[in-house]
Amino acid sequence: MRNIGQLRGVENRLIKDLAESTLSFADLGNKYGVSRQAIFEFAQRRGIKRPKKDHTKHCFICLSLLRIAKKLHSDFISSNTIKDQLRLGSRELSYHIHILSDKGLISPKFGRLRSRKAELVYRLHFKEGLPVETIRKQVKFKNFNEVIKRHRALGWDVPASILKYDSNDRRRTIAKMNKKKKRNL
Repeated sequence: MRNIGQLRGVENRLIKDLAESTLSFADLGNKYGVSRQAIFEFAQRRGIKRPKKDHTKHCFICLSLLRIAKKLHSDFISSNTIKDQLRLGSRELSYHIHILSDKGLISPKFGRLRSRKAELVYRLHFKEGLPVETIRKQVKFKNFNEVIKRHRALGWDVPASILKYDSNDRRRTIAKMNKKKKRNL
């Protein structure tokens, strides 16, 4: 009961702090010279709703994930690559991705790609413009066409150019590769 008497003189300021600031109960207790439990009980008795901290603005991991998600074709980055870049475990990564996708800040497909080989094939296609068959042979990924079809069926934004490929494209690609080989010699 001693704490209630101490809080009577500062009730209005404490109510304002509880309703407007995101300071912890312990910090508010230190500010008003009482325990965190006394502040908690005061807030419970009064039915004061505390504002929530915006996790995404203060969390280093969320900020890093947002930075990665802003890159072009970020849906095609594998979760293993993201974990390696940020040095995270699977649970921690999925927790932060879940928070960001629930708020609509990242695509629901971001961080869902599991295969590093699929990521490599997509990356080579987007950067080099090489056809999937050529890349597939370089990377030695046998069933990549099935993976593409599965991704399209699941709603991934797989470009149509990745599936269509004619003989003219093949000639241009072979000519490009031969020019690169000649330069390297």
